[in-house]
Amino acid sequence: MEDRLERYVAEDLLAPTSKLTVKRQQVRHVDVHWHDFYELAYVIDGQAEHRVNGVPHELSAGSAFLMTPADFHELHTLGDQPVSYFNVVIHPSLLESRANELFASGLHRPVSAVRDMARLQDDFGRLWQEFQWDRPGAVPMRQALLECILVEFGRGCEAQAFDGPSPTTADQAGIKRAVLFVDHHFREPLTLAGVAAQAHLSPNYFSERFREFTGTRFQVYLQQRRLGFAKSLLASTRLGVAEVCHAAGFNSLSHFGRAYRARYGESPSGYRSRTVASTQPRSAVG
Repeated sequence: MEDRLERYVAEDLLAPTSKLTVKRQQVRHVDVHWHDFYELAYVIDGQAEHRVNGVPHELSAGSAFLMTPADFHELHTLGDQPVSYFNVVIHPSLLESRANELFASGLHRPVSAVRDMARLQDDFGRLWQEFQWDRPGAVPMRQALLECILVEFGRGCEAQAFDGPSPTTADQAGIKRAVLFVDHHFREPLTLAGVAAQAHLSPNYFSERFREFTGTRFQVYLQQRRLGFAKSLLASTRLGVAEVCHAAGFNSLSHFGRAYRARYGESPSGYRSRTVASTQPRSAVG
């Protein structure tokens, strides 16, 4: 039986009126999964390998990471001890509207591992404590603590600048907001008109400005994001090609195959076979 890519949704983890929650967890292994919310975590104790979109990163006490809704990841402890960490679930609407304020370069890619963030442990602990009791002023206090953590976290990150010109006009700021939306929602059935609405621009004008800002057409950019995600899934999971196709946002297996071959020079199944073969141990020569 093929593995399935576990999907977690904000509605299952957040209270109906809440856009934020935090837990203190202890784990040894977390299977590969993705989610439609942002996940901010701080490691209290232990060591682990954190694989983000198939790429390994080492976590240890004082490390922090932030996953976007466009990423899949898994975690395996290194050694016999479990990993203890604070895990913050953030609804996209709470973060995306202020990403450019909280992060100097915006928030387009996951921040896989930021070391030396021990100064944030007390703030994470206080945020967690605010969820243990429903005290007066709890909601604004939680929001304030989260924003302080995110600002400090952003300052500790390496530059995550988007590969494009800095926005200097309202139109460019709208385009940057729309690109962020595509980067985080590319697996959904996006349309040019729908994404243009994120920038508060007409579709035709948006299409021109999007190409100037990113260097490529909207549909090409969208397809490249989907194909890159699909390639990572093929390399790092045992999902079948059909499931990878749909997980990456393609509706047609034949369209996915043609697009993949045109971009990477081989079929998805061919890449999967070659990747699997390259990771198999070689037989001893007698």
